[in-house]
Amino acid sequence: MSAYAELSVQARRLRVAVAGDTVAIGALAFLGALMLAFTWNRWGNVDNDTGYDTLAGIRVAHGQLPYVDYIYYYGPLAPLALGLFALVGGDGMMPALVFGLLVACGILAATYALARTRLEPLGAFLATALVLPVAFSSNQFSYVDPHTHSATLAVLLALLFLLCMNRFATTESRRWLGAAGLCAGLTALTRPEFAAAVLLGAIAWLWVRRRSGVARRREALVFAVPAFAIPVAVYGAFLTAVSAHRLILENLYPQEFYRAAASTMLKARVPLTTSSFLQLGVKLVLYTAAFGGALLLVRAVERRPRLHQPALVTGGIGAVLVAVASIANTGALRHGLQYAYGWIPAGAAVAAVLLVRKAWRTRDGAPESQLELGTTVVLAVVAAATYAAFYIHNFFPQMAVYALPLAAVFLASIHLRQLATSRGTALLGVAWLTFLATAGIGLALKDSRVESATVHGPGGTIAAKPEQAAVYRQALAWIERSTPPHGRILLAPQLTWLYAISERRNPLPELSLLPGTLTPAGERAAIHRLAGARVPLIVTERRTFTGYGHTYFGGSFDRDLAAWIRSNYRHAASLGSAGPTNNAVDIWLRRST
Repeated sequence: MSAYAELSVQARRLRVAVAGDTVAIGALAFLGALMLAFTWNRWGNVDNDTGYDTLAGIRVAHGQLPYVDYIYYYGPLAPLALGLFALVGGDGMMPALVFGLLVACGILAATYALARTRLEPLGAFLATALVLPVAFSSNQFSYVDPHTHSATLAVLLALLFLLCMNRFATTESRRWLGAAGLCAGLTALTRPEFAAAVLLGAIAWLWVRRRSGVARRREALVFAVPAFAIPVAVYGAFLTAVSAHRLILENLYPQEFYRAAASTMLKARVPLTTSSFLQLGVKLVLYTAAFGGALLLVRAVERRPRLHQPALVTGGIGAVLVAVASIANTGALRHGLQYAYGWIPAGAAVAAVLLVRKAWRTRDGAPESQLELGTTVVLAVVAAATYAAFYIHNFFPQMAVYALPLAAVFLASIHLRQLATSRGTALLGVAWLTFLATAGIGLALKDSRVESATVHGPGGTIAAKPEQAAVYRQALAWIERSTPPHGRILLAPQLTWLYAISERRNPLPELSLLPGTLTPAGERAAIHRLAGARVPLIVTERRTFTGYGHTYFGGSFDRDLAAWIRSNYRHAASLGSAGPTNNAVDIWLRRST
């Protein structure tokens, strides 16, 4: 083939790829606009951690720093970034929502870009479509208004790290290696599981390069300088203002909080028991057997041309029946999706081991091999942090959704590359991923319809279920008529979003008072602060915190603080149902004497 002919072939391929990307990105934009239209401002959960990081950012905008002026359990990147948005956009929910939308769109774009390094446009589209409903979901793990923006920033930085490392592998430009180190350093300012995952992914990547002989001098140094200099400089700066004990054991790893309550939730995600590992293994075996059987059936049909048309008709009828059953019984669909995604922590771990073994034996240093190993290692570490509850679109939202962008690329790569050895098996993979994406979008849209009411205040609007909105509108009315704008109130144990909606201030260094947050000494300090600030109004929730192994505020935790409130404040109103329950609060007004 002549040089001109070869260039012509390459040009045609490029035009086809660009056209495919245009269609895929256009379709994703349409689906994204649809999701935004149906879920607009329904992100987050008024009964959970929504507003935690918004409040942290507002405090930064007012000159306060995490760890120094208030307790903050995650890395400092999120509150500092949100503080900048609050400084420009003012107090309230909107600056944080704008920030969240930008991060969510960045995650979707980075997911597509990462998938395109290994898949055709259709595969990248399907991988990103799996993430789309989670990004704009109406719960506390939405990427727009998550329980903590540290998690979504960690996801985005992990994806950017992998993209930078891939560019380095393909171009050999050390600028991309330095950019990957920058992403790793910033990830260290978010969440520890992502920081560990990125670091181990980089180690595996650089090891493969050295093992295969393609590594150049000082590659590890080029990566390590920004990767370690950034966290050392940032946390070192905080250590000039607070002690190491306060920084680590009261903030980044709150020892008392974990001992008293948070360990219960941690054990639910990472129990580290023999039975939990066996259950994970069973999920992997079941998924492998089910999809392996489907592959064998497809290959058997492919070998018999006379069965092609009957198989297509049967498959179409089966797809319709599955769709009808899923719509009719969404509970069964959610239960089935536990097995569709629950095997991934084990699958990623096995794949990582196999890829390391392959790299050791073959010394393969191709850029594709480097990317495959690096991506799989990062996913394996992140997924391991929630291996026992790796559920997407579950009855109760799970933190596994933060690993979904990596898992989606992993899923698409397996089903559309490794297992797609023929036209029929490729079609099977496309059909399966299409089903997962469609199911996710459908469930997300269904969930968003539940939050049909709103709570509106000077700091913005948030959606809620009608029964929730009725209670919180009344609580907001009490706040507005009993306290001055930007005045101090206490919302306990959570309800941090209500600080932002009402544009009121929290007088305590603790952003929320989850079970275990306050030690006995901490309760006495909180009482002293509240008495000194002469807080005119306190709103307390009556819901239970069984997920933390506790009952209600004043029941199994914060008894002294609750008793002090009862002694020094007049019970003005009970809103919502009686007794310890969700969607119920008590209004307390300070006694005149």
